[in-house]
Amino acid sequence: MSKVAMSACADYQPQNVQTAVSDVLLQLGGLQNFVKPDQKVFIKVNLVREMSPDKQGTTHPEAVIALVNELSKITQNIIVGDSCGGMYTKGVMNVVYNKCKMTEIANRTCAKLNDDFDFQTVELNGKSLQKCEIINAFTSADVVINFTKLKTHSFAGYTGAVKNLYGLIPGLLKVELHSRFPDLGDFCNLLCDIEQYAKSKIVLHMIDGVIGMEGAGPTNGKPKFIGQILASSNPYELDVVAVSLFGKPFDMPLLQVAKERGLVSDDLDTIDFDFATLADKFVDNFDIPEVTSANTFLNMPKWVKKLAKKYLTKKVKIDKNRCRGCGKCVTHCPAEALQVVDKKAKLKQSKCIRCYCCQELCPFDAVQLKKTFMYRVLHTFSHTKKK
Repeated sequence: MSKVAMSACADYQPQNVQTAVSDVLLQLGGLQNFVKPDQKVFIKVNLVREMSPDKQGTTHPEAVIALVNELSKITQNIIVGDSCGGMYTKGVMNVVYNKCKMTEIANRTCAKLNDDFDFQTVELNGKSLQKCEIINAFTSADVVINFTKLKTHSFAGYTGAVKNLYGLIPGLLKVELHSRFPDLGDFCNLLCDIEQYAKSKIVLHMIDGVIGMEGAGPTNGKPKFIGQILASSNPYELDVVAVSLFGKPFDMPLLQVAKERGLVSDDLDTIDFDFATLADKFVDNFDIPEVTSANTFLNMPKWVKKLAKKYLTKKVKIDKNRCRGCGKCVTHCPAEALQVVDKKAKLKQSKCIRCYCCQELCPFDAVQLKKTFMYRVLHTFSHTKKK
């Protein structure tokens, strides 16, 4: 059992963020419990794509700066980075760094932005995957701190500490894995496999929940004030507490799969956190993507899940008024269901696997998710039952 720490933070003013970050680290006994002098530390942030911090889809630079300020008292050898959803090259990542204001970290602290864009194949020995490519920034570090963003996810419902580790996969190789694991249950098992491989090196997980994202996350949702910084050495228990700020943690498919694998317990008494303190911190009317259909069919036979995906999940639709024909959705579609025709993206629905990578990485919010008739019927009955 690992302690989960949480501290209130009103905004991203440097002093307020510094106070909150220092407080959660103090609650856990201080960074000296996790990092030794002069160790090489990789801070794995969330940089899903190039977007301004005020959109709240990436780890806020002020939160990372606050962490580096504390780390620099122990070691000066600090690297900050991620593998975005696009190509993992110097040119692409520099654009991401600039747009996400990660350059502020290099300008104001001793930390450096990762400039090693190579990767290597490692033995994952997981339930879903035996081998996998992992970025050098992770493999070359002595220890890793995983610092993610609290936000929703159109495919998985929620993305937090565990889901952020998918960014250890380099660039477009994520697309390949999405194509190999289009089923949500299989994909959640893959995420757990990656976490189990990485856990020996990751000493701490942190969540930037000052202002999170609701709705059509992880990039096209709306900013939502939550007002918390969270930290723990256990990513699953950290995600349970984070989701408890706005919803029911085991409604999330990833946490359900983790529970079935024995990686986390749904008995909240086993988690070292006082859940009673969330009563006055709970965020009402938080727009959570509906993942009931995916959750319901998580352990069903493949033919049932295939029908469920076709009729009970949201369909992708291209808003041609917003689409600029940049082709990013085509590049990132694992099913090769998209093409650019007459300077507009065109989708072949019969090939779409509903992974929503196109929606996640479209820079113009031109990819919309539309509810099918059967989807509406299922969720109407689901809500009626809940009431």
